[in-house]
Amino acid sequence: MRIYLASTGTGMTKELRERTIGMCKPKYVLETFFNGEKRCAEALNIVGNDNFLLDSGAFSYMNGAKVTLEQMEQYVDRYIAFIKQYKIKHFFEIDVDNIFGLEQVEIWRKKIENETGRQCIPVWHKGRGVEYWKCMCETYKYIAIGGLVFHVKKQEYELIRQLVEYAYHKGIKVHGLGFTKTKELAKYKFYSVDSASWVISASRGQQIHFFQNGHIQSRKLHTDNRKVKIPELSAHNMVEWTKFQKYMDGMRH
Repeated sequence: MRIYLASTGTGMTKELRERTIGMCKPKYVLETFFNGEKRCAEALNIVGNDNFLLDSGAFSYMNGAKVTLEQMEQYVDRYIAFIKQYKIKHFFEIDVDNIFGLEQVEIWRKKIENETGRQCIPVWHKGRGVEYWKCMCETYKYIAIGGLVFHVKKQEYELIRQLVEYAYHKGIKVHGLGFTKTKELAKYKFYSVDSASWVISASRGQQIHFFQNGHIQSRKLHTDNRKVKIPELSAHNMVEWTKFQKYMDGMRH
C-alpha cells in the first residue's frame, strides 16, 4: 500500500526540509494545487512523476475557502496547464460537489481529461451514492474516496470498507484521501492513502510521532507550545512517517 506524505512544503525551513528529505527520502508525495504551482513542482521533484499525486485543492474550497464560478474556471485552466507542462500522470478531479454541484464537476472533469489526454482520478463522496461508485469502477482504473477527514461518521466506515472491497475485486485502484487511521489500514484494500497529520500535529506543537509495531503511534507533548521547536518536530515526524511508508509499501493485498 502506498502512503503519500501530504504538505511536504510546510512545517520546516528550506534548509531543514532539504536536509531531512536527503536523509529519509520519502517514497510517495502528494501536493495540493491550492498551494500553487511552485509548491507542486517542488513536491514533484522529490519523488518523480510515477510516485507523485497532484491533488486538485477541492478540499480547501469545500471546507471554507471562498470561490466564484469565474474564479473556479480560471483555476481549472491553471490546473490543466500545470498538468500538461509537467506531464503529470496522476491527478484528481476538482470535486467541489457541495459548491457547484456534481453536474458542473463532471463538466470540468471531461474538460480536464480532454485537454490533458489523461483520465482524472474521480473522487467519490457519500452524496453521490453507491450506484455512482459502481459506475466509477466501470469507467476508471484509479478512483478515490473523499470526505474521510471530516465528513464520514464512525458507523459509515464499514460502508467505506465494502466499497473499497468491491473495487478491489474488479481490479480498480482506490485512494483514500486523508485516511490517517494507521492502525486500521490493514482492514482496507486501499491501493494508496495520504496524510498530512505528521506536519499538522507538529505545526500545532501537539504531537510527536513514532513508527512502531507496524503503525504510527502518537504521543502528546505536555509542554508549553511556545517552547516546542516546531521545525525540528516536523522533521522528526517526517522521518518516522517515511519509515511507515517503506513498511506499508511491502503490504500488498
